[in-house]
Amino acid sequence: MLIRYGCITVLLGLAGIVLAVSPSEKQQLDKFKVSTLKGLRGVAVKVIIVRDEPGTLPFLKETALQQEVEFALQSAGLEIARPTPEVGLYVVLVKVTAATNDNLNFAMHMQSSLLQIVNLSRETTIKTEAQTWPSFGQSRFGVTSVANAKSTIEKTVKDQAKDFANDWKAANPKQ
Repeated sequence: MLIRYGCITVLLGLAGIVLAVSPSEKQQLDKFKVSTLKGLRGVAVKVIIVRDEPGTLPFLKETALQQEVEFALQSAGLEIARPTPEVGLYVVLVKVTAATNDNLNFAMHMQSSLLQIVNLSRETTIKTEAQTWPSFGQSRFGVTSVANAKSTIEKTVKDQAKDFANDWKAANPKQ
């Protein structure tokens, strides 16, 4: 079961952690998250799969996931570009760890984010790379069997790309 956290209440049963954000805070975070996408015409996409052991879930391919993400973003109207300071870098991180010694269950962490070159407000001549989307977590955590791992990861990566595309459309309604 995947648990999405962000601007909503989350219960992580094993850790016993509860995160909560008020509805007004969620609204402010969502507005900020969307506003950082205004005027963005294109993104470069990078998919990174981190495995705790080489060969873990060998059917997971960065190129296949990257093609799916690029297709989803292009379908929304975003241009897919080479990385430059003028475009954002949409990064998908998939971390897979064997959850049991028999390698039949896997713990997964999937996170999508947008990195952009920004100027510091206190010193506008200083530029740095910053995560501008999401403003508060787009991570999903979960444990699944090897039989469901591929479909779970693919669905989550697609859902995150769809969330990004929807936020981009909200920030750029005429595009």
